[in-house]
Amino acid sequence: MQVRNPRHGLLAAAILACASAGADAQNTLTIGPGFTPDPLRATGTTGGATQASRFGPQCAGAIHSSPDHTIRVTGTVDVRLSTASTTDSTLVVVGPAGVFCDDDGGTQLDAQLDARLTPGDYAVYVGHVERAGSYTLSITENLGGGASSAGQYGNFTLGAGFTPDPQTGHGQTGGQVDASRYGAHCTGQIDSSPDHRLTITSTVALRISVDSTTDSSLVIKGPGKVLCDDDSGGALDAAVVDTFRPGEYEIYVGHLGNSGSYTLTITETR
Repeated sequence: MQVRNPRHGLLAAAILACASAGADAQNTLTIGPGFTPDPLRATGTTGGATQASRFGPQCAGAIHSSPDHTIRVTGTVDVRLSTASTTDSTLVVVGPAGVFCDDDGGTQLDAQLDARLTPGDYAVYVGHVERAGSYTLSITENLGGGASSAGQYGNFTLGAGFTPDPQTGHGQTGGQVDASRYGAHCTGQIDSSPDHRLTITSTVALRISVDSTTDSSLVIKGPGKVLCDDDSGGALDAAVVDTFRPGEYEIYVGHLGNSGSYTLTITETR
């Protein structure tokens, strides 16, 4: 699950000061707009003796105490970082633009995140959930501006004027938790953890809708609001329309009755 926390500037600076002092030159990757080769790749072994949650409760997995790699950013650039590993990998990136974390945003339990990185040095930690494994880290320029189709249980980072529009993700509805835990107006069975996380970088009006094989419901929880819906999307599917201010939002896709597959669509309303 991909999460960005922009409020760790001082922590990032302190960590990177220590990291830079002992950084292995071969583990330093320099990028900027139009960098080559693209993608850049680096390898290593996941995890270590410390917990990624030291950077925030949104970060998962066991990581090394010092960064696995340092990314040196020469000019603001939108990038996608992804891991291909032999285990359930996680990813943490810490630097001037904030703290970015992901668990299963990629494929086969691997990590993937999109980020807009401003100039400076970023510490990269590749962790694991259960056991260590080998990995390849890939960094590619994301010309879509840090927003992309999220895929299976993927996460979204977007703001006003985002492209491509719409954004889509998919998964299976529901879980063992009653959505009414978030308010009497919330219905259906949902998972105990979010199906998707939505990072809003600038105020934007959105329509978030579900197209499913069952009677779906929707819960969106974020700064100062909980939005819930059952049948506003048509054909027993859920949809919400609202203005979203910058912050982190959790999206739960539930069901009334039987579980089913779904496609989640996010589009800007103007």
